[in-house]
Amino acid sequence: MVTLTLSPWHGKNLPTVSGEAYRYELRVAGRPKKHVTLTTQGLPAGWIAAFCTETVCMPMQARLTLPPDGRERLEFGLIQESSTRVRAMRITIHGSDGSTTRIVIRPQHTPHP
Repeated sequence: MVTLTLSPWHGKNLPTVSGEAYRYELRVAGRPKKHVTLTTQGLPAGWIAAFCTETVCMPMQARLTLPPDGRERLEFGLIQESSTRVRAMRITIHGSDGSTTRIVIRPQHTPHP
């Protein structure tokens, strides 16, 4: 089973993520060369989740093969596409092997780029 860890995004924003996204660091750790698909649950209507690397952004799901060290770092972005206000989002990220991680977000302002 892989381990999924979410934390606030620190450092330079990846060029593949929308400028107005809520940004988080998603770390995936497991057996080297393991294939895993990540999906989200709990997104309200009008929101998109994106799993991003330096070179590609994968909307709503990501298919990964862990590198030889078994660790992958992604920028997990939540992008609002509608003007409907949301009080709280309870987002769960699921790995195809049964792993999960959760976050509760209370959007109160426009995300900063």
